[in-house]
Amino acid sequence: MSSQDRSREDRHEVADIRRSKRRSRGRRTRTTDASEDNLSFEDYAAERLWSFLCAQLATALAAYVVMCAGGAWLHGELFTHYALACAAPVLPMGAALALAWLNHHGERSSTAALVFIAVLETGLVINGLHWQHGALIVLPAFVLVPLMFSPVLQRGWDFPLAAALAVAGPLALMGLHSLPADMRFGIALSMFVALSASIVTNVFARRANKKSYRLEHQLRAFADIDDLTQLPRRRRVFELGRRILQRSERQGQPFSVLYIDADHFKSVNDRFGHDAGDRALRLIAHHIQESMRSSDVAGRFGGEEFVALLPNTDQIDAARVAERLRKRIEDIRQFEVTLTISVGVAQHVRGEQIDRVIRRADGALLDAKGGGRNRVVIAGRPAGEEAGAAPAAPASHGTSGSHEPRDAGDEPLPSEWIAD
Repeated sequence: MSSQDRSREDRHEVADIRRSKRRSRGRRTRTTDASEDNLSFEDYAAERLWSFLCAQLATALAAYVVMCAGGAWLHGELFTHYALACAAPVLPMGAALALAWLNHHGERSSTAALVFIAVLETGLVINGLHWQHGALIVLPAFVLVPLMFSPVLQRGWDFPLAAALAVAGPLALMGLHSLPADMRFGIALSMFVALSASIVTNVFARRANKKSYRLEHQLRAFADIDDLTQLPRRRRVFELGRRILQRSERQGQPFSVLYIDADHFKSVNDRFGHDAGDRALRLIAHHIQESMRSSDVAGRFGGEEFVALLPNTDQIDAARVAERLRKRIEDIRQFEVTLTISVGVAQHVRGEQIDRVIRRADGALLDAKGGGRNRVVIAGRPAGEEAGAAPAAPASHGTSGSHEPRDAGDEPLPSEWIAD
């Protein structure tokens, strides 16, 4: 093949990969992401601000207790009906604080905060009705409520509700208590200033948190995704593998690992240069992605080594996936040398850690290398496993992906697939 022909084929190959990247960008996102990482901004902000929210709730509860105790002491009414009525909101406020503390994920912490604010406003109204100049005494507390919670309620719907509750308390007090016009005006003006300041605080806090949210996702992408192949890096593969393994054990489903290595890859670099080696790695990564379902995870382990995690797939179906991939790589005609891969396959057994499964797949890969390369080898069961242990239930793929389940009519397994 002349250098001109090779350069023409290289240009076609690069164009094909670019088109394929555009077509499979959505698939790549599903392959590398897990449900735990798909936090919305609201969940992200709630998780980051959870301790701040609980601290604000605890501060408000302590201040309310001090206000009730001080009022009872000043009036000498420790055990009167009014004193008990003023102290009654402490219990539901404490329960709301406990609920927010125990549920820092999801919407429960925001709901608990809103319940807390509603009970707090009720308690402030009761205290305002009890004291002679109660409106002036509880006014600072009414003003502080929206200011305290504006930075920590970031879901979009929780702060408007909190602001409405903060306004409802003073309105109820003015409706139940006959107040002079100037005092009513002072209360209304104070609440207007407090609400305006809290809205500004909430908007800018939300904007700052959104910026942090975007930057953190970008940094995670830079840290987790290999720039050359656009596949997850080694650390990310282990992280996702632990999640998949836990889910597989919980649901009683099989789980297999492919350890893939390009054969004689150094010769590609030596003969055609490192640019050609990079193109070869991108081609292998592309074909690995095309062979995976959206529920599978494929990653680059380093150099020319790749790992694929196949949930709901036993070792026989995984070996068939590996064999189809091996043939696809062998059919590539982009280089003067034939590009081939060797694959080790290992199926997880209950109680086995993800690093152990990958290590067994790596051992099977070494057997494939020692057996002549360009082949698939299934790892034996780990030491200590009973010889007669029942295998995991066969995978049922249905419409979830492209892996074809085996059936009773399949031909016997090739002998070279079985590790010695």
